[in-house]
Amino acid sequence: MRYRLLETVAEYAAARLDEADGERATAERRHLVHYRELARAADPLLRGPGQRAALALFQREYENFRTALRRAVAARDEQETLYLVLTLSWYWQMRDLRLEARHWAGQAAALGPDPFAPPVAPAPPVFERFTDAPPPLSDEQLGEARRGVALLCMIFMDHDAVEWDSEENLARLRGVTETYRPGLPQTCRSPGTLWFFSLLMTGDMETLRVMLDETVRACRVYGYEWELAAALQARARILVSRGRWAGDAAQDADEALAAFTRLGDDWGVAEALSARGEARERRGEYASAAADFSAAIGYAERIGAQVQMDVLRARHGGVLLELGDAERGEALLREALAEHEAVPNECTAVARIYLALWLGRSGRQEEARDQIQLLLSQFQMHTLALFEGMVMGYLAWLDTIDGRFDDALDQAWGALDRALGSLSSMVAPDLSVMQLVIVAGALAGARPERAPDAARLLAAADVHWPPGHFATAFERRVREDSEALARSALGDDAYAAAYADGGGLTLEEAAALGGAV
Repeated sequence: MRYRLLETVAEYAAARLDEADGERATAERRHLVHYRELARAADPLLRGPGQRAALALFQREYENFRTALRRAVAARDEQETLYLVLTLSWYWQMRDLRLEARHWAGQAAALGPDPFAPPVAPAPPVFERFTDAPPPLSDEQLGEARRGVALLCMIFMDHDAVEWDSEENLARLRGVTETYRPGLPQTCRSPGTLWFFSLLMTGDMETLRVMLDETVRACRVYGYEWELAAALQARARILVSRGRWAGDAAQDADEALAAFTRLGDDWGVAEALSARGEARERRGEYASAAADFSAAIGYAERIGAQVQMDVLRARHGGVLLELGDAERGEALLREALAEHEAVPNECTAVARIYLALWLGRSGRQEEARDQIQLLLSQFQMHTLALFEGMVMGYLAWLDTIDGRFDDALDQAWGALDRALGSLSSMVAPDLSVMQLVIVAGALAGARPERAPDAARLLAAADVHWPPGHFATAFERRVREDSEALARSALGDDAYAAAYADGGGLTLEEAAALGGAV
């Protein structure tokens, strides 16, 4: 049982402490050291069989950790602040405490120089973990600790307020990519692993794939068991978005699942099951995907990971809709949304996408439109322009269903333009193809004289789906609707002739054709 002092008693004790010469500073220093050491000892336990006990400890003692952080920052003690931030960072990620992570990482970063300011120097290999020993840090460890905190700032910053495509921010991202190289020991561990974000945001898919492969290889070489499981799970998540690699993603997820199970990491098991479920979903193996998501929910529930659990519920609900279990699928999506109605997050985004597409397919366009407008307000940020474009495409599809063809065409052109960006092409290579299909339907409806171009766009889209892509129910529905509009305007023979002309178009040529006025 935890006893708390009444506020008046605490104030009296603080006043008496002030009266004792030098004792306040000594007591506060002892408190800071005690809780820094407690965090340092407990952090590794978050990755194994002691995970639930460690989570309970961090939650129970969190106000003491925050007090220690405040004192370290107030004293401008950079190393103590770095230790506390870095040892709390995984707890923040597990509990989705983004505002806390953003605030304290920013406070720590402000105490030292910017490690990614030009001119940047390549990071040397750092084998020692921050939790291996108490302060002081060696020069190499201090440099890596500063880089780790800077990476946390980058991941947890207020993305609504950042224009990542500005020259200043692109230069900073390039600074990160020039500092690190694949295979360093510190990039196998968190927060060093977060440097992948800079590769993602600069659209460097070739280096990103090398980085993922080299991280897995390096973890094997260095004997990092937990880090290997995490690297496999991360690689699976990236590969799953590229259809021809979905099989590789499932293999990675299987190996990660076995490792996390062996290590007793329930969080990791849930994440690995989720990654495998996504891979199976991408291949159309919906029953197996549903089983994975259902099992993952159980593991997340065991450790009280509410946000993780609700994201998994949303994914499970989406797969149930693909299986035709509409009642259960829709109920799960609405439950997930109800849990996070006040604060939009990853869970609300996933759930709204699945729900909106289902509502549109089941004749409830106005409610679907309401959900998509909520999504659009969540995604209207520079960092997530690809998601904004995706949502604009959904609105164009709904406008097409409702016969608002001019509105649909305007939205579809904007969606296609965003989908052709380098980041969109890397993260979601099928998005530009889907937008071509939506443009085709809107074009055939709004400009019947350009129905031959709509047929050509459909032919080009059929050719340019990524290898191994399995069409979802939504994608099949949009394809059928767009073809029906083009055929209605042309007739079957003219449609077939125009369709035959489009198969040889490159993606860029098709996009130019679709956007031509």
